[in-house]
Amino acid sequence: MNFLKIGLAALFGFVLGAILFHTPTARAAAQATTHVFIVPVWMPDAKTPQPSDLSGARIAGISCVPKPLPNAPDATVCYVATTN
Repeated sequence: MNFLKIGLAALFGFVLGAILFHTPTARAAAQATTHVFIVPVWMPDAKTPQPSDLSGARIAGISCVPKPLPNAPDATVCYVATTN
């Protein structure tokens, strides 16, 4: 009988705690549509900086592919995603 009382008290405490400390769920706000432009940037080697003017207001992401050509072992092509 004591085990039943202890079990019911624990269950009651858990349910009460869940009700009192329940955090409300957050909903994401609707966002405006954003167009993303992907611009390839060629880097001839790892030592020489290659400045490039990119269209867009912010950089949204970057991804680089090393060794795009077999005869250019230090070269890379970076794809930059920008927003307008």
